[in-house]
Amino acid sequence: MISLVATSVAQYYNVPAMLLCLLFGIALNFISRRNITKEGVNFTAKTILRAGVVLIGARIMFSDFMALGGEILALVILSTASVVIVGLVLAKRLGLQTEQGILIGGATAICGASAALAISAMLPQTKTLEQNTLIAVIGVTLMGTLAMIMYPALIVLLGFNDYQAGIFIGGTIHDVSQVVGAGYSISEETGDTAILIKLMRVFLLVPLLLLFIFGFGKQKHEENPKRVAFPVFLLGFLCLMTLNSFHLIPADITAILKNTSQWFLLMAISAVGIKTSPKALLSLGYKPIILIGCEAGFILTLYLVFLFIHPNI
Repeated sequence: MISLVATSVAQYYNVPAMLLCLLFGIALNFISRRNITKEGVNFTAKTILRAGVVLIGARIMFSDFMALGGEILALVILSTASVVIVGLVLAKRLGLQTEQGILIGGATAICGASAALAISAMLPQTKTLEQNTLIAVIGVTLMGTLAMIMYPALIVLLGFNDYQAGIFIGGTIHDVSQVVGAGYSISEETGDTAILIKLMRVFLLVPLLLLFIFGFGKQKHEENPKRVAFPVFLLGFLCLMTLNSFHLIPADITAILKNTSQWFLLMAISAVGIKTSPKALLSLGYKPIILIGCEAGFILTLYLVFLFIHPNI
């Protein structure tokens, strides 16, 4: 019900539905303290979340990435890896937890809130994980919303053509829906190019999660010393992506899976919001916001430098 209401309000006011799900969920935090609802909230925040991540694979194809060329592929891989590393370094400098650096870095580098939720699903469970996931989702969603509004105007000032604009938008804006909004507000070519770049970033979620899995699986964690089990939902993600790449999923089924994935993620983030205390959230301070802003500025600079070096691309 929270997801339905938030989506309706988001469509009416043209704001990100996921952000409203978070905020509405936080406002209903008292639900998480009731025994009659606690189990359902936990199920949605974990199991439904992982199911939503699996279904993301139904909208990705290997062939989509091949047409962009080696230079663009190298740029996307380099920028993604660099942002994650910068996130970890800056988090340490700011005195934040490594967990926050991973979540915010992954969300900024790949696909916003969806990446934060996917990374959260495989990190070791700690007392602060859900709280840190929430601040990453809120912060990156807000930053992506600002970028969706401001970057098209910036592109006009810089004089980029439609193809360059697509590379810039697809590489720097966080969430897929925000990329769609910004790209197609300029032109169809810009929107199509931006989506392909964005899908390349989304695809990198798989090797990033695998890297984190093996990294955390080799060490003991202070609050949860158990080894991290390989998340089965990643296999489902890869399976659906492979089937979609070989056109083995009927178009009608693909559309259903895409919509189901979106709703599952909306439900999951609503549940994460319910489980988060507003008082605890406000106590996080300004440092995560500084981290999010620095990472957004870093990835913006990388793509601007690339486009200025390659003006005829």
